[in-house]
Amino acid sequence: MAADMALELAPFTPLDGPPRSLLPKRSATLGTTTIRASLVCPRSWSSAMDLFPGHFASWTRARLEFAIRRRVQTAYLGGGIVLARVLGRHKIFLRGDDRGFACHLMLDGYWEMWLTHFLGRYVRPGMHVVDVGANFGYYTLLFADAVGPNGRVTAVEPNPETAKLLRETIQLNGFSARTRIVEMALSDSAKVAWLFSPDHEPKNSGFVNGPGLVGGQTFEIAAVALDDLALPGPPVDLVKIDAEGAEVAIVQGMKGLIERDRPAIVLEFNATRYSNAEDFLDGLLAQYTMARQLRLDGTISALDKNEVLDASDVEDRILLFGPEPMTRSARFLPELTSSR
Repeated sequence: MAADMALELAPFTPLDGPPRSLLPKRSATLGTTTIRASLVCPRSWSSAMDLFPGHFASWTRARLEFAIRRRVQTAYLGGGIVLARVLGRHKIFLRGDDRGFACHLMLDGYWEMWLTHFLGRYVRPGMHVVDVGANFGYYTLLFADAVGPNGRVTAVEPNPETAKLLRETIQLNGFSARTRIVEMALSDSAKVAWLFSPDHEPKNSGFVNGPGLVGGQTFEIAAVALDDLALPGPPVDLVKIDAEGAEVAIVQGMKGLIERDRPAIVLEFNATRYSNAEDFLDGLLAQYTMARQLRLDGTISALDKNEVLDASDVEDRILLFGPEPMTRSARFLPELTSSR
């Protein structure tokens, strides 16, 4: 290298970072060689390193995934508990032995981006959202941030150990005032039930006939109809349901809510889990004449009954039932169809 050569190091400028021209520069000298490098994360821009609801509403899926992965951090707290930064800003408590869900959050910072992206665009300030099957609180955090201080989130999680961490997560992020945590299961009526939580897979917890199963923990829990929880309260705008086969009973227990508010429903549907999947689907279509399917690539398509009811395909599907703004609005459908 020539003695008078100046080596200019190009800064790594992320898609979501400040313009390269704004990055301050410092230089260092190695012998007679001057090295000038731009600073990537100056202290004055520390607030710009967080992601907010506006980013989820306007950025493409690829850009969000890139930005969230850059921000993910994980810390082991002891006792099997892990603290992770997810969704570009929020902190969440997880169990370190969770192989099916937490490991993705710990390394990527997001989960099911096709659904995360859709919900991040749909939920708006002031909404009331019900998160059925809240688990550790990933979607609950997304909702609580998006609805703002004038909105409301009801998070339902029946697993007592998971619900404890969910409550701590909501408190840590400062969302307790706008979030109600219900440590119960939802069903068609009030009852006592048994919940089995598989080892290393708490997100796959489901109802069983009684205790004594091997390979996990069984909890005796209380169940209630969503009508009993929600009807005394303000109108509900959106209900997200991920309940590992309990969806039929849950929808049966929210008939009054559907009649009163006609909330949008985001439903995880799997025909193999229901004794009569067609009757279940037809019942929803009788209430919601407009329905769509959210696909894994983030596109939204018309609901094809034959495809959805195909029991040979064991994959879960995300079905969207709701008012025109959810399924056909220009605000969401074209953007989600074209942005990957």
